[in-house]
Amino acid sequence: KQWYQRRVRGNIREHKLRCPDYQGCDPDDAFQDFSQRIKNYKKVYQTLSLELDRELTFIRVSNVTQFHINSVNSTIQSKSAYFLMNLRPHIQPTLYFTRHGETEFNMDGKIGGDSCLSENGRRYGEELGRFVREEGLSELPVWTSLMRRTLETGSYLPNTSVERYKALNELDAGQCDGLTYQQIETDYPEEFALRDLDKYNYRYPRGESYHDLCCRLEPVIMDLEKGGSVFVICHQAVLRCIVGYLLDIPVEEIPYIKIPLHTVIKIVPTAYGCEREDIKFGISSAITHRDKQSVESIEKRLIDAGINKVEESRKDKSERVIPSLEELSI
Repeated sequence: KQWYQRRVRGNIREHKLRCPDYQGCDPDDAFQDFSQRIKNYKKVYQTLSLELDRELTFIRVSNVTQFHINSVNSTIQSKSAYFLMNLRPHIQPTLYFTRHGETEFNMDGKIGGDSCLSENGRRYGEELGRFVREEGLSELPVWTSLMRRTLETGSYLPNTSVERYKALNELDAGQCDGLTYQQIETDYPEEFALRDLDKYNYRYPRGESYHDLCCRLEPVIMDLEKGGSVFVICHQAVLRCIVGYLLDIPVEEIPYIKIPLHTVIKIVPTAYGCEREDIKFGISSAITHRDKQSVESIEKRLIDAGINKVEESRKDKSERVIPSLEELSI
């Protein structure tokens, strides 16, 4: 019982006093107020019973670490249980993210590929290694993708614990891989306009969409939720999805989150969200961010490409890239 009371008092002071209800309040007054809330909750709270409520679907969590799962059947219910069981709210990690150093493809304005670092990219790797040593981060596990540019960037770090995740590979641009945006606009004007029209759901021909990428990253996000500080080296689209998840950014805005090169993004979880800090290294690099385009300009480009109706174009595109059930069964 004493352990429980200490834990509750610690949680109130560490987490609840930061909530919007107590902004500007005296900490002691806020502590007393929330303690009274708990007493009021106890008067009306009814615990779910494994015997009396066994016909209901529920997940009961006791003391953070004990889980009672009853009548969980659907995919969403199973994923919810898996998610809750991987949370470690008593652990407060600091997460470090960075893109690889600038590459030759970045300098040429090309997307995708598996090119080597440029001279400035190698300089960034060296500075990143120095940063890790000076900040005392040499003991952190390092996660990279399987792509050459992240492996080369990670090779400058002194950390010995390095894990490679295929799930951290960059978004697959399919038949547009290795092209510049100018080449895509010239060779595939309809694809270029459709991607701007709905960038989150658009899927490159024989490639991926941001939605596909978010699904691919689920296991990585679960590993992040398990707690423990980590240093992740990956790619622009991948970091947009991860940072978007951590900062609770709407999915339609995820493809436009700014993730500049030669910058370490420090994410610190708080009681009611996460805080982002960008640590810039002052090493010049190509700008790979592309702003959101207006609907009017996109529709004009579709018309110029011979597509007169946006909705029909969306429908045609969807039917072309998503196989039917009959095709999947072949």
